[in-house]
Amino acid sequence: MDQELAEQTATADTATPGDALRALPSEAAGRGTRFVSAKAMQARLFSVYDAATAAEDALALVQNQLTLTLNRSYYEADEIEQMAQQLDALLALESVEPTQGELVSDE
Repeated sequence: MDQELAEQTATADTATPGDALRALPSEAAGRGTRFVSAKAMQARLFSVYDAATAAEDALALVQNQLTLTLNRSYYEADEIEQMAQQLDALLALESVEPTQGELVSDE
């Protein structure tokens, strides 16, 4: 049991905002459908909103998708995967710090 808790904690520590979105299709499949409701998508987008604020483009993506949920009934898994990849890529770009050799000098 302690091993299960350790694995869950390790998974939670390495989970990305995109992973939170990626979980939606399997959750829907568990309920017997391949579609994710716009309401479920909206709730999940709100759950990753804080993480998205780390990068301006990621935040814009989440805000845009939240707006789109107002005019949608459902999402399919491939749409969600594409959005998750975009979100993770945008956040990964923001987290890359320049090395000393990449910094520009005023000299």
